[in-house]
Amino acid sequence: MLKAVLASKDKEYVSAWLDFVQGSSFGAAMRFTAFSQWESFHEYMHEHERQEQPDLVIAEPEFLNPWLESMGESPGVPWLLLSEGHEEVEEDKRLMKYQPLPALLDTVLNASRQPRRKKVHRPGQQTLSIGVVSASGGSGKTAVSLHMAKQLGLAGYTVLYLNLETLDSVQPFLEKGLSRSIQRVPDAETGLSRLLYDLKVGRKESGKRGQVTMLAPSKGIDGYVLRHDALKADVFWPLSNRKELLQMSCEDTTGLVHYLSASGQYDVLILDGDSGWDERSQGILKAADALVWLVEDDLSAMHRWGQWLAHAERTEPDLVERVLDRARFVVNKYRDSVVNAVPRPELQLDAVLPYIPSWKQLHQEEVLLSSPIFQREVKRLCAMLVQDGEDDLKQTGRIHKGDGWA
Repeated sequence: MLKAVLASKDKEYVSAWLDFVQGSSFGAAMRFTAFSQWESFHEYMHEHERQEQPDLVIAEPEFLNPWLESMGESPGVPWLLLSEGHEEVEEDKRLMKYQPLPALLDTVLNASRQPRRKKVHRPGQQTLSIGVVSASGGSGKTAVSLHMAKQLGLAGYTVLYLNLETLDSVQPFLEKGLSRSIQRVPDAETGLSRLLYDLKVGRKESGKRGQVTMLAPSKGIDGYVLRHDALKADVFWPLSNRKELLQMSCEDTTGLVHYLSASGQYDVLILDGDSGWDERSQGILKAADALVWLVEDDLSAMHRWGQWLAHAERTEPDLVERVLDRARFVVNKYRDSVVNAVPRPELQLDAVLPYIPSWKQLHQEEVLLSSPIFQREVKRLCAMLVQDGEDDLKQTGRIHKGDGWA
């Protein structure tokens, strides 16, 4: 929710502004505190000087100029001059007073939107867990997860790819590598199953001893995982018993992720689960340090994204805020431009990944991991998450203003 201050001597203008906001879609994204008298405005801004400040101040010259003078050169709050066109002010600081209210509020929203400071991982820090999630099935989570694992592995990170889909889609693309590995590790097919069991036993034992933390299995992670050379990452053999996954609780999932992170064996965990509200998906959303949230430029996909947010706000409002702080919203299967609007005006897309037509007719599993165009964009996406990456961000597959929105 963006918080803005509106200051104008014209009470009817202020009332029209507030009435429009309350009855429009902007009401879910913005909250205005309005003033028509200088004394009240000055007192409010002075009180909030050392507290939580508004995201934007919109004021007529009679209000704005004295406030700016009292604050010095740097007020610390973005501002717009509510202008009738006579004042000398930089164009990007001028908001023309008389124009259609939707256009006014679009300008206000863009001016007050502050980029969230999302988690950025740098070499040498603790394990970073990245959940690849979506509100829609078929958005390409597994393909993106596999490419991220490979690119991070090629960059020198130690990576573990964890697939927790109820019906996994990964085995056809990793089968050859898995088969080669399993010849060297005879009990590898039961690795994830054994680890989940050992963690449950450890949790029960820690409870008996009155400990808060879960006891780790006695054997190291190497006893449960396989090395997949083509993927440049460690993996678990997919569970053959679907019931084990269906019985995994949110607590089981978060416990598994925390154990893998705490082991110190990996720089990055890539977490791939189902779309929806099952316990495993909830666990990934809660446990992951960063999220890659995939959307498609599709009316239905955008609607489902909005439905997820609305439902989460009703049931777990704290989770929504944490997701927005950690998520990079990425358009997958991007084709030149985005034509469908995001479900809420305060949401921004952070990156795009291209549509690869040849993947529709895959007949060899290696082909999925061998698209140069897709690898390039995934590499840039990874740079957002695991290093400073400022130069990469300037060139990454982000939407530019030429596409009609930014």
